[in-house]
Amino acid sequence: MWFFYSLFFAIWGSFVAIIVKRFSTKIEPKLLLFSLNIFVIISMFFLLMIMGGFPNTTISFFRYMLISAILDVFAFLSFFAAVKISPISLLAPLGSFGPVFTAIIASFTIGEIPNSFGLLGILLTVVGAYFLHIGDIKQGILKPFESLIKFKGARIYMIAPLLWSITPIFQKKAIFETNPTTPLFASFAGIVFITLFISPFAVRSIGKIRSFVKGDFKILFIFGIFEALSQLAAYTAFSQAQVGYVTAILRMSSLFTIILGGKLLKETRIRERLVGASIMISGALLLALKA
Repeated sequence: MWFFYSLFFAIWGSFVAIIVKRFSTKIEPKLLLFSLNIFVIISMFFLLMIMGGFPNTTISFFRYMLISAILDVFAFLSFFAAVKISPISLLAPLGSFGPVFTAIIASFTIGEIPNSFGLLGILLTVVGAYFLHIGDIKQGILKPFESLIKFKGARIYMIAPLLWSITPIFQKKAIFETNPTTPLFASFAGIVFITLFISPFAVRSIGKIRSFVKGDFKILFIFGIFEALSQLAAYTAFSQAQVGYVTAILRMSSLFTIILGGKLLKETRIRERLVGASIMISGALLLALKA
C-alpha cells in the first residue's frame, strides 16, 4: 500500500504547487505558509481524534521533529519564494536533485559510496536537468545549463530539495517514537513547530492574514483537508517502506505539476520539461534502488 499512499501524495503535491502559485500574488511567502498551516493543523487535529487521539511519545520524538521542522521552515520558504517568481513547470523537476544530495551527503558523512546504480542515477538527474532547456542548445552546448541557472527562482528553489533530502530521515525516526505508532502525529507535530517558528512574522501582519483568509476561506478549508490526508499518506508510506523508495515515488509529482502548469497556468516549453523531468525521475528511481 505504501506505493499508492506515495502516489496520492505526489498527485496532491502538484495541486499544492498550483495553489501556492495562485496565492503568492496575494500574500508574501511567510504569511502564506502560516495561513495554510493553520487550516492543515485544524484538519489534522480532527483526523487524529477520529483515529484515536494523540499517542504517547518519547523525548526523542520531539528532538527529531524539532530538527525536521527547523529544516522544513527554510525549505518551505524557499519553495514558496521560488514559485512566486518562476514557472512551476521549470521548478518541479528540480526536486529530483533531492536523492542526489542525499547520496552525496551520505558519501561524506557515513561513507556510503554510490554503487553503479547510484552513479548512473546521479548522471541521469544531471542530464535531465540539461533537457529542461534543451531547446536552447542551438545557442551553445552549455546554454541549457546557463538558461536554467539564470532563473533566480531556480537558484532559490534548490535549497528545498537539499533540505527535503534530509528531513525524511528524522521524520521516520520520530514515527517509531510514538506508541501506538501514529505516522500522522509526527506530521502534525512538525507542522505545529513550523507554524510556531514563523508566528512572530504572522503576529505583525495579522491584518493581512485576516483579509487573505476571509477572501479565500473555501479554498483554504479544502486545502487543509486534502493536505492533512496527504500527510497521513506520506508518513504512513515512510513507516511501511524504505525512505529512498518512498521519496522516489514522490518525485513523480513533478510530471503532474508540469502538466497542470501547462493546462491551468498556460506555461510554455512543457514538452521539453516533461522529457527532462522523466529522465530526472529515472535517476531518482535508480538512486532509490541503491538504497
